[in-house]
Amino acid sequence: MGTAWPFAGRDAEAAAIETALGDRKAPGVLVSGAPGSGKSRLLAEVALRHAGGLPVVEARAGQAPAVPFGAFAHLLPVRSQAREAAAAVEAVLAKAGPGEFLLVADDVHELDERSALLLHALTGTGRMRLLAAGECLPEPLAALTPVPVVLAPLTDVTLFEEVDEPTAAYLAEAAQGDLRLLYELVRVGRSTGALAGGHWQDPPARTGEKAASLEEALAQAALLAALGRAEEAEELLATAPRRPEDRARATFARARAANLAYGLGRAEDADRVLGIALETVSRPAERRRILAQRAEFALHRADCRPALDLADDAASTGGAQPSSDARIAAVQAVTAALTGQASAALDKVRAGLRELDDWLPRAPECAPLLEFARAGVWLSVGDPDAAGEEGAPAADPVAHAAAQARLLQARGLIQAALREGWDGARLLNRGHSLFAGPCLGELAHAAALAGDLATARDALAEADRRALPTLRALWFPVALARPWLLVAQGAVGAAVHGLLDAAAAAEALELRPYAVAALHDVVRLGAAGVVVDRLCRLAEDAEGDLAALCARHAEAAAAGDWSGLIGVSLEFEGLGMTLHAAEAAAQAAEVHWDKQQAAAAGTRAWVMVQRCDQVRTPALRTAAVPDLTRIQYEIAELVAGGAPEAEISRLMSLPVRTVADQLVEICAKLGVSGPERLAVLLAPGP
Repeated sequence: MGTAWPFAGRDAEAAAIETALGDRKAPGVLVSGAPGSGKSRLLAEVALRHAGGLPVVEARAGQAPAVPFGAFAHLLPVRSQAREAAAAVEAVLAKAGPGEFLLVADDVHELDERSALLLHALTGTGRMRLLAAGECLPEPLAALTPVPVVLAPLTDVTLFEEVDEPTAAYLAEAAQGDLRLLYELVRVGRSTGALAGGHWQDPPARTGEKAASLEEALAQAALLAALGRAEEAEELLATAPRRPEDRARATFARARAANLAYGLGRAEDADRVLGIALETVSRPAERRRILAQRAEFALHRADCRPALDLADDAASTGGAQPSSDARIAAVQAVTAALTGQASAALDKVRAGLRELDDWLPRAPECAPLLEFARAGVWLSVGDPDAAGEEGAPAADPVAHAAAQARLLQARGLIQAALREGWDGARLLNRGHSLFAGPCLGELAHAAALAGDLATARDALAEADRRALPTLRALWFPVALARPWLLVAQGAVGAAVHGLLDAAAAAEALELRPYAVAALHDVVRLGAAGVVVDRLCRLAEDAEGDLAALCARHAEAAAAGDWSGLIGVSLEFEGLGMTLHAAEAAAQAAEVHWDKQQAAAAGTRAWVMVQRCDQVRTPALRTAAVPDLTRIQYEIAELVAGGAPEAEISRLMSLPVRTVADQLVEICAKLGVSGPERLAVLLAPGP
């Protein structure tokens, strides 16, 4: 739930599920209930705490419906996905390990047909216990009779432990059993100080009632904003009772400015409110907070230089406190990350995280900003492994999902990135979210790469609906995703123009990492000659390895340099960026006049593609399966596994001479010099 109070409202249902899972006469449990009643959370709790020690395997309904056994794609090797259900069953059982296992299937009614058939086949093994949630079981599973558990809306005052009864009653009434809304109410209440120490400070008036005090107005406006009703929040704040002391003036100004900026997109009005407050507030600590908020607004508008100036002004103002220090550090870190100043960004992130325990309770919104900066830095300098390291708590699950989706996409794990994007999109509140742009952009990008055009279109449409001029800096993932939908539709030329426009906009705002990413996408689409000079110029001043590598890719592709492209492919592989490695190798296969060298590059591209999820980009259209017979393919796999010729002969019941002859032919087809190079080429990826 993202709070200090553990979820405790479904103990009876969790106990019923645990009992049912222990009943060998029933195949498992089906949890149902209205949207927002907590089905997904309950499944996660049971899987983590009540699985009786069983290994847990997840079926992801809605994941890659066009891919065979798409709900299980994250468990299956690419080669197994194209085979019959029997091979897929064996792959899932191998992942689960020996003995019984618990298979968790949320939204089970959304399973694609072949995934449902695979799930049915798993029930016949006698090893699987099913824990599912959804409206009903899909047709292939209709004959099963799992124990039903129906969730009623949560209205009990025991929603949280260690919360006083009036607060719990108020939360229950406000959320009406919708846990997603409850999450937002708690998050906003904690961040505004309306909810602290286990109870509401001056319980707020109900929606529609006139606030009797400034504190009531602020708390009620925060709830209205969480519900997406920013106009009502502004009307309430505009007529709220005022108090003359500095702290009250500053708190009111900051709350009203935040609603104007992020709820209504009225950047100038928001800045004017804060400017007036600065003229009337003299207390240093409050002035420091106001300046930090003005810096945040400037950052989100992508006015990076003014953002840094305002952050410096705030830092030099007296009245330092951990929460305001964290906000200043977050602005400085994100601004440095967006402008390509990797070292400075990491210094600010580390400085902020060192004081985490001091500021987190009062400024939890700074944690996702620091993590966003850190992940952006690592990805822009070319270290996706470091980007995946844990840092600050995931205080904003939407921000966490966006960062994870971007990281997984860099590794070529498109289906996993798609799943993360979906998870984040489902958590977006009813209004405008600070991280809606990164989340929806990464979702649309992954969906386009996976060929899921409907999801890509829907995500981009939702991004357009939520777009605010006050959040321009965080909206570039949407601009980078939109051209890939055009690519998926076959309009590569239009996509190139879109990426060039995005790069120009990013350069104009000095958002260098986004400009590099956009220009490198043009290289990936086969138009390196158009951007090679611009990429090389951007790489000259960039920190880290990635921008320089992208520039070398552009130079090699523009020159038709086979060895340069192979070298680039190897470097991308070394950074864990498997999709880019595959594309560079595929481009190399297209430029070499020698048949064997072209075959070697094509085979490398194909091997890299096998380490990615089901994805096809223009560069990979020629990365076809090598022209091997079934026997040759099996021999090649055994060589990749380290088996010598004599062992292959024994395992396949073939004469040693036949194995040797087949190896010669395999090496010729794949463009490698011998079994040793073949083993290196086909070795499983990390």
